[in-house]
Amino acid sequence: MAALDLAALARDVVKDWLPRAWARQIDLGLDADDHPVMVQGNRLMLTEMLNNLIDNAIRYTPPGGHATVRATADPFEPFAYLDVEDTGPGIAPADRERVMERFYRVLGTNTEGSGLGLAIVREIVQQHGGEVSIDDHVYQQEPRLAGARFRITLRRPAPELSA
Repeated sequence: MAALDLAALARDVVKDWLPRAWARQIDLGLDADDHPVMVQGNRLMLTEMLNNLIDNAIRYTPPGGHATVRATADPFEPFAYLDVEDTGPGIAPADRERVMERFYRVLGTNTEGSGLGLAIVREIVQQHGGEVSIDDHVYQQEPRLAGARFRITLRRPAPELSA
């Protein structure tokens, strides 16, 4: 574990996924703080985690849709947030806990995959002392359309106190 900038990591990973997103006609965007979003973490593992989340967002978003990666921190909270939102079919509340289990796949999805990606995400987040939540990403009110928003919450390092 070492200090790393979550916003810079998100920029690097999103840049690597742009060709695949464009090939699927998906607008992949990044919304990251201009200042560093520092966390204690393993860069390789957090990169794998974000790769899995972006892969799912691109895989389940139909052509013409969009996916956004967001890295933020509130200066008054001890947490950093990494969100991955998409305009895919979303995940029903009843399936949200189960999709984090190994090999579980939501019925009716016509995409390839092993059902391991989100289990790996959860394991990496837990190893970093963080939490994963899945919510609707409401991107249109009438008619209501909601994709998925995965939020990773990681603790930021405590500020150094000067004597």
